[in-house]
Amino acid sequence: MHKSKDIARKAVRLLVRRLPKEKKTLMATGEFISFLAQLYRKSKDARNYFISPFVPKEKKLTLLKEIMNRYEVPSEALEVFDYLLDINALSLLPEMKRLYDHEIEKLMRMSKGFLFLAREIEQKEIDNIVNAIQKTFGRELDIEVGYDSSLIGGFVFKTSGFVVDTSVKRQLEKLLIHGG
Repeated sequence: MHKSKDIARKAVRLLVRRLPKEKKTLMATGEFISFLAQLYRKSKDARNYFISPFVPKEKKLTLLKEIMNRYEVPSEALEVFDYLLDINALSLLPEMKRLYDHEIEKLMRMSKGFLFLAREIEQKEIDNIVNAIQKTFGRELDIEVGYDSSLIGGFVFKTSGFVVDTSVKRQLEKLLIHGG
């Protein structure tokens, strides 16, 4: 496993070096890696396609190029994914996504975060929550909003190394664990 993490780390560093240092490009590349990781993990057909010795590498690269174009990922990134195909290492994509997000956070002085709400609320309320979190972090945040009705109320905010849980669900769990 240690060797796999090293390969993922080196691939991410090479990818970041090759890409233009524009926020839009860096974010699009992160979305591309995330999509590819989910596709590889969830679709047996996709996984088999990429690892099959009977599918020519050129066809695999053509598919990757098409997906990259949809995400507006520059062609400079293809070399890294070409290498991953050569060593049959697309299974490292989830780890690469984690490492990529961390590298981009350092590079852009920006954090990627996920805000989970119990229900849909007005954009003004979301903006207030995001502003309060950004003020606490002291940096810009790229926040993806999702909904989880099991939270009952409140919100959960997560980054790669930080969690704020103000949900009613968590408060009830604390009451049950500590007895009041």
